[in-house]
This record gives sequence, C-alpha cells and structure tokens, in this order.
Amino acid sequence: MADDEIENSKELAKVVLNRDWAALPTELLCLVLPQLFLRDVKRFHNVCRSWRDTPTPSVQSPVLMCIGNDNTRCKFFHPLYKDSYTMYIPELFGAVPRFSKDGWLLMSRGKHSIFFFNPFTKALINLPDLPNMYDFGGITFTSSPTSSDCMVFGINVYFDERFSISTICRGEESWRVLHGENNSPFFLSHCNPIFHHGEFYCLGQDGNLGVFNPNEDYLRVLDKPHRQLVDPDLTHERNFLVECNGKLLSVSMSSMGELISVSKLDSVEMTWHKVDSLGDQMLFVSNASSLSAKRVVQGMENKIYLPKIYEKCGVFYSLASRLFQTFGNDFSRKDWYGTGELLSCCWIEPKADTSYSKEELNWFEDA
Repeated sequence: MADDEIENSKELAKVVLNRDWAALPTELLCLVLPQLFLRDVKRFHNVCRSWRDTPTPSVQSPVLMCIGNDNTRCKFFHPLYKDSYTMYIPELFGAVPRFSKDGWLLMSRGKHSIFFFNPFTKALINLPDLPNMYDFGGITFTSSPTSSDCMVFGINVYFDERFSISTICRGEESWRVLHGENNSPFFLSHCNPIFHHGEFYCLGQDGNLGVFNPNEDYLRVLDKPHRQLVDPDLTHERNFLVECNGKLLSVSMSSMGELISVSKLDSVEMTWHKVDSLGDQMLFVSNASSLSAKRVVQGMENKIYLPKIYEKCGVFYSLASRLFQTFGNDFSRKDWYGTGELLSCCWIEPKADTSYSKEELNWFEDA
C-alpha cells in the first residue's frame, strides 16, 4: 500500500473513532431498532443515553421459540436471520409449549400441571392443576395473564360427537369442566382456538366452526361456513385459524405444501372467501400458536412464516410468488420438500420491557 493510501486510511479511522454516535438522528435509530433481535436490542440501548431513549417499536416481528432435547435450552429463530439465539431456561424443564400471546407462553408439564411463563422476563404464573389429564386438542387464553379478565379455554372433541371444555378465570381456584354432545358432526383441527368478539372460535377439519360463549354451557357447531378441501384427493391437510385485522382467516396446506389456501370469513354471509394477498400483513402459523402482525421491515409482508428451516434459515410461503422461500439463501420451491420441521415450538411476540408486581404474578390475586 502506498504511503498516501496509508495516510488516507488513518484519517478515515480517526473520523470513525471520533464520530459522535449520540448525535445520530432519532429517525435513523428508529429504522435500525426494529431489525434487531432479542439481546441486540438491549445492547443497542446500552450504547449511550440518546440510544437508550430511543423508543422500542410497538410492533416487533414474532420469533419462533423451540425447546431443545434437554428441555432447558431454547432457541429463538427470527424470520430475517440465519442464526438462532439460544437461552438457557431451566424453568421450562419437562414443559411443552401449548399457546402464546402478548409475550406469554402457556405451558404444560406432566399430566396435570399448567402455567404461564414469559421467557424474556422469566416471570412465571402458576395455575391450579387440571382435574383430569391434559388432553386438549386446542387451548388458548383471552388476554395477558396479569389482567383481571384473563380466561384460559381448552377443548377436545371425541369421535366428532362429544366435546369436553375446560375453563378457568383469573382469581379462580379450580377449573370448570363441561361435557356434552355436539349439535352437528365436528372434527376439531389440530390448531388453537381464537378468542374473537367475546367468543372462542374452533376450526373444524372441514372448514366449519365450533363456537363457545363463556356465558353458556355448550358448544355451538355452526351450520355455516363450510369450504372445499384444498385438494379433494388429499386426505391429510394442515389447518390453522388466525385473527388478522379483526377478521378470522383460515390457512390450509396439503401434506407437503404443494397446495396452500388462505380464506377470510365473511361474518355476515358466514362463508369463506379466498384471499390472494395479505397486503402489509404477515401470518405466523404453527400447531401451538398462530398470529398475525404488520410488516416490520420492507419485504416481510404478504408472507406466511412456518415452523420450518432450510440450512438454518426460516422458511416462508410468499403469496406473491406462490413459492416457499427463505431470506438467507436461494431456497425456492413449490413445495417444502427438503426442509426440516421444528418440534415443540411456537411463535411468540418478544416483550421484555415490562416488570410485574408480586400480586400480578399470583393467579389468585385480583390484577
């Protein structure tokens, strides 16, 4: 390297070292912050006072949490990044994720134990033991478990004829269990119910809906809607129910993803209408939790993110290209052949900026 090039390099280094990072415009910092992942957000805020005062975006991309084989090491996969982030969480030893909402996991352990856990703050809320063995086909809760109106709802359907529903509200010491016969045949899909407009909606394998009102003691299987299978020749489909922009969406996939369909419920006519575009929305689906979010970074919209990886990159389905793809490599297929599925996992919204009082973490206390 010539002497003048060396001097230029030294001058450039001085400029970088002497840069006043605290003087960077807030608008620029707000563009950077949404693209950071878990602990990187904390490091960002520790740089200086002005960076610490930069508000954390109200909307962050959900991440896929997967519990490892030793039941204590959890991996978090961000849809944008190739690498995962590992956290040691001994509180989750032997536990299985069942649902997530507002940054909280609903976990089960053994045959009767069930509890809430926030993996980002390590806050834990124990629930009364289940009176019977855990055998729910779907489970959900209405709001943050620290809220006074939080209710947990679990359901199972036996041979399409009989249902069993268990509920518990914050402050209650025992579960309420209901048994009954369906008013119409109903095969429950292996996905979580959605609390929508004050009622719990459960998706059937035929596209029909079972609805439970907390003020009633029975399950209503609705006459409508019904929908055709994605492919009548395929006997196995994967179905998910998601709330998006105040509407209910159903997502159906064939066994290898060759065919995929997104439908929106018309609550007036009670029919499913095909959706060709999600606009600026993103869907995140898995057996344990499915949710929607507005795009955080340009290019993430109009996609369905799956609990699948290819060469350490998260796999999504693009409604624009009609292909399964990733952000980190050149994977692009009309099916998901060659991808790996993550087990014991669920999508969760990162929320670590909240502290809880002792009373809030006690299920039996009024929040």
